[in-house]
Amino acid sequence: MSELLSAEDYLRFPQQAGDFRYAYGAHPLQFAELSLPESLPPHPVISLIHGGCYRELYDLRPLSSLVADLVGRGYAVWNIEYRRHGCDGGFPRMFLDAAAAVDFLRQIAVEHELDLDRVISAGHSAGGHLALWLAGRMRIPADNPLYSADPTPIQAVLALAPLTDIASGWRRGACGEALLDVMGGSPEEAAANYRAGSPAQLLPLGARQMILVGEHDSDILQEARQYTEAAAQHGDQAQLLVVPEAGHFEVVAVRSAAWRMVCGALQQLATAGATG
Repeated sequence: MSELLSAEDYLRFPQQAGDFRYAYGAHPLQFAELSLPESLPPHPVISLIHGGCYRELYDLRPLSSLVADLVGRGYAVWNIEYRRHGCDGGFPRMFLDAAAAVDFLRQIAVEHELDLDRVISAGHSAGGHLALWLAGRMRIPADNPLYSADPTPIQAVLALAPLTDIASGWRRGACGEALLDVMGGSPEEAAANYRAGSPAQLLPLGARQMILVGEHDSDILQEARQYTEAAAQHGDQAQLLVVPEAGHFEVVAVRSAAWRMVCGALQQLATAGATG
């Protein structure tokens, strides 16, 4: 087996800006970049959320090659930046940023001929957590700070090496103090936050889900297996694909065999949506 990609490799991925940049809030990190395909509109949309263990170090730029590849496949890509640990992202701000960014699509949909009936939420790692969460936020109680009366509907979710059960992640030490910050404490200290902010506690999400995890991404894979089984028991269409010879970062490396598998899963989601 060849050596797996590291976090340092990920940070060295090619970087470039999107076609358009919009601020969805007043904070410098409340922005997203829209990139458009050359295909005829209206354009299906991928709302993309980067990961990085909720930490300030990791931003949206390493996903630039992924954005370009998806645009070449006919998708408009909405690449979201957001507040996180180390940059004012403590609970509930990270979640509210992800929600506000997706809802902002309504303000630019007509100008850029976006098809908001075909929005796929996609994310990697911590961004995969948020991508799943965006699909399920209609189930959040009205008395919770994460509640939204009219969330943008998500057709499907493409979750790449996602954190699915945040309480389980905390128990195994995932992301350390960063996770505690964005969740507002431990599961015991902030139980309502975990109920409203963890995909595993929002089931059924009501959207089809494709979850891809590298076979060597062991902790993420174990939790994803449990999550997918629970999602099916709740009536969701959720499928876990284990990516051979892959770790945590291969699933967002566009020149990898893992990426070809990701694109196949995306095509399944798009085709299922097109056929109802």
